[in-house]
Amino acid sequence: MKTKKFLLLAVVMLICGLAIPFASNAVTVSPPILEIEAAKGQVITQSIKVRNESSDLVTYYLTSQKFIAAGEGGAPQFVEGKVEDVDLASWIKFQYDSISIPGGQTVEVPFTIVVPEFAGPGGHYAAIFLSTFPPDAKANTSQVSIASRIGTLVLVKIAGEVKESAELSEFTAAKSYSSLPVTFGIRVKNIGNVHVKPVGSIVIKNMFGSVAGNVIVNEESGNVLPDSIRKYEASWVKNPNAVGATTFWGKYREEKENYAFGKYTADLMLSYGTAGKPLQASVSFLVIPWHVILVNLVLIIIVVIIIYLLVKRYNAWLITKYGKKQEKKAKK
Repeated sequence: MKTKKFLLLAVVMLICGLAIPFASNAVTVSPPILEIEAAKGQVITQSIKVRNESSDLVTYYLTSQKFIAAGEGGAPQFVEGKVEDVDLASWIKFQYDSISIPGGQTVEVPFTIVVPEFAGPGGHYAAIFLSTFPPDAKANTSQVSIASRIGTLVLVKIAGEVKESAELSEFTAAKSYSSLPVTFGIRVKNIGNVHVKPVGSIVIKNMFGSVAGNVIVNEESGNVLPDSIRKYEASWVKNPNAVGATTFWGKYREEKENYAFGKYTADLMLSYGTAGKPLQASVSFLVIPWHVILVNLVLIIIVVIIIYLLVKRYNAWLITKYGKKQEKKAKK
């Protein structure tokens, strides 16, 4: 019995010991994205707020790194290697290499962006990182330590021959649905030299031309970086809690809660850039709630049969009654 208690205590202590390093490295940085407009030769002073969510004093090391678009989901891909002079990462200067923050405290971390005279117009992109591990230190495999890294994305637009240009690569929806949600796919290609932020909505109209729904696109204000494509998704749904059913009656309820019927047309209307340049397209789709139709059809058939049987019985009763009257007349 004592052995079991000792083993249980050891397991609890091991779990707690493993959990402590994760808790001690908890940190939040705000804002997550900084968008800045600048000119050649300009020096810009900015700051970010860093909060140590743990209860212990933690030292964070400051670095900057270039990033590019990774795929079409909007996630950044950080470029490893030496920082070049033409990169925004090399223009970011910190007052100190590291900062120690007491547990539960929030501090402002200042930095400057020294834009060189040779900076090209358009977009330049970098991330400011705070890490619990020194950037130039080598990992010691014999040491039990956990390094965490968190940061802020910095998007700088340099004035000059800025080309804000984008095109709509795709606007799609499935051809048919049994119920809402209807999911739209939007792909925007940036063919300019600065990031753009397409925003707008999708207006859904039914077969009679009446507006049946309105969906906001890019509500999170995600940017499209130059020479990249970003995919956005938007859904038209009435009750998001009534989706994902697998059984027949679950599907029936889903179609009732998110009822739509017939042919619909979705008109996409986006705009981007300082001039509000438009991106527009349309797509059509069908919604046939066949579970609801089937159940209603069965109910109609049952009602018709019941009415038929009642009418037949009533007619038989009338015929019988009429026959009895005729018999009485004949007897008289």
